[in-house]
Amino acid sequence: GPNIPTFADEPAALEFTRDLEQRHGFQADELISQFALTRPNATVLKLIKPPASPLQRSWERYRPRFLNDRRIDGGVRFWQENGGQLARASALYGVPEEIIVAIIGVETEYGRNTGGFSVFEALATLAFKYPPRAEFFRTELEQFLLLARENNLDPLAVKGSYAGAIGIPQFMPGSQ
Repeated sequence: GPNIPTFADEPAALEFTRDLEQRHGFQADELISQFALTRPNATVLKLIKPPASPLQRSWERYRPRFLNDRRIDGGVRFWQENGGQLARASALYGVPEEIIVAIIGVETEYGRNTGGFSVFEALATLAFKYPPRAEFFRTELEQFLLLARENNLDPLAVKGSYAGAIGIPQFMPGSQ
């Protein structure tokens, strides 16, 4: 609720803004005002925790979700509709088209589920409230802010997964 402090009250977040101002020319005040509109997300912290049992996220359990008629038909349709772009991406990055299609199918079912979390809020939560991987997520938050600036996006408007993955392949900002 409204009594939960924002990230503008978090010393590590303020240090982060000064660092980004120094290294990348961001306006610290602008970043602080974005942090002032953002609070830690408890759901993100719950979802990021490793599963209680390793079998919980096993391939045996997931396989039927991915290898079914709906996914296969969706993949064929996606490939037909995006053939030109897939061929270019494959030539440019050396990744076979079927692998690209498969990743997009597994990650978002061909763009159907790209995530409803605020990427800024999710990454800030993990960067400043999840010590086991804080360093990784601070780097991802930095990469996300650079990506948003480069593409003229409002960082507060971008939606993605609870871990900050974005777009139809659900890549982390650092791998964009």
